[in-house]
Amino acid sequence: MIAKKTVAFFLVASLMASLSTGCFNKNNLSDEDNFPTVNTEEVAPIGSTEIKGELGKAVTANNTTFTLRSIVVHTDNAANERFIFFDIDLKNSTNNEYTLNTLNNFYIMLNDGTKVFSDVRSQLYAGGNIKKDKYFVDPFNIPSNGQFSGIVGGFILKDDIDSFTVCFFPTGSNPNDKGTVIEYSITADDLKELDSTLLK
Repeated sequence: MIAKKTVAFFLVASLMASLSTGCFNKNNLSDEDNFPTVNTEEVAPIGSTEIKGELGKAVTANNTTFTLRSIVVHTDNAANERFIFFDIDLKNSTNNEYTLNTLNNFYIMLNDGTKVFSDVRSQLYAGGNIKKDKYFVDPFNIPSNGQFSGIVGGFILKDDIDSFTVCFFPTGSNPNDKGTVIEYSITADDLKELDSTLLK
């Protein structure tokens, strides 16, 4: 009786081993399909390095030279809202093209510490009213060893808010690399209403 139980035990163990080997046999499974590569590149904590920028002056960080040329706005007095857009230059000094987008790379910090992120209504307005060679919808491509220039965004603020901080993460080709943030203190004098040179 004991011998039969022992034989049965070894048969079950052998069967389980065979199934396990078959399940993880590389000839049966594709590593690419079943074991996706995870970006394990270490990055610094978000915003751990703060750089104070000035409108119109280039700042270089993370192989990126960034210039916030101006803040352009559309004010809707009836709705008491202001659409905020950024006129930027960005130089990529690497051999890799990459893409950026407003939601991941920009935000606005209000004076009370509130963070404001991009709003689709302002983007729809820009796409319908700003010239196509001036405004670029998300995501926008940054060529390798090249430059991107144009208006991106936007954001929606109450029209009585005329001082805030624009924050930009120069993430480069790794969208998770937000260790460095470039910050611009904006006042009412920095806001430029959209005009005929930019509108369709």
